[in-house]
Amino acid sequence: MSRLRKGKKFKGGSFAQTFRKGIAMKTPFAVVVADENAEETNAPEIAQENVENEDMSTAAKTSLGPKDEVPSDFNASREDVDNYFEMRKQAKEEAAQAKAKEEEEAAAAAEAEATEVAREKKSQGKEILDETTKKGIRDAKKDAKKTARDERKAKKDEAKGLKGKAKRQAKKDARKDFRGDKKKIRKNKRKAKRNRRRNK
Repeated sequence: MSRLRKGKKFKGGSFAQTFRKGIAMKTPFAVVVADENAEETNAPEIAQENVENEDMSTAAKTSLGPKDEVPSDFNASREDVDNYFEMRKQAKEEAAQAKAKEEEEAAAAAEAEATEVAREKKSQGKEILDETTKKGIRDAKKDAKKTARDERKAKKDEAKGLKGKAKRQAKKDARKDFRGDKKKIRKNKRKAKRNRRRNK
């Protein structure tokens, strides 16, 4: 565009010269484009001499030569090609299986966490707050205490597999958690009773 604006005519830059020299080289492109006498003029030495005389960039000059030729001894059998595509297919399947397994593990972990949160909520008596009748509050308190006791028993059973200081610490933690749960159950029961009286 700048050449047109300045009023100058395009006389052929390094690309045009490289194109002309590419036709003279032994390349598949030369076979398609060149005339029948290409064999006489496609010697690399002749092409290199012509290039050095032209006004070209150094990168364009060094890129010409026998390195541009396509190797004729390359022979990929049908079996090699099939093996390559089979390996690609297998790699994709393995990646899909790994992703599916990862998603399953994440879903299982989320479900386990949700179960743990629900159990913790029940053992601390948070479900008592949802009750509006005296009997409902009493029953929810009993369920919460039973869940807290079961939780303490499970923790003590786990501690039996330990020894020494670790065993004593695990039992101590189980007792501490149970006392904390009972305290929260009583607190939630009182709160539920106050709410019931207010709503009468």
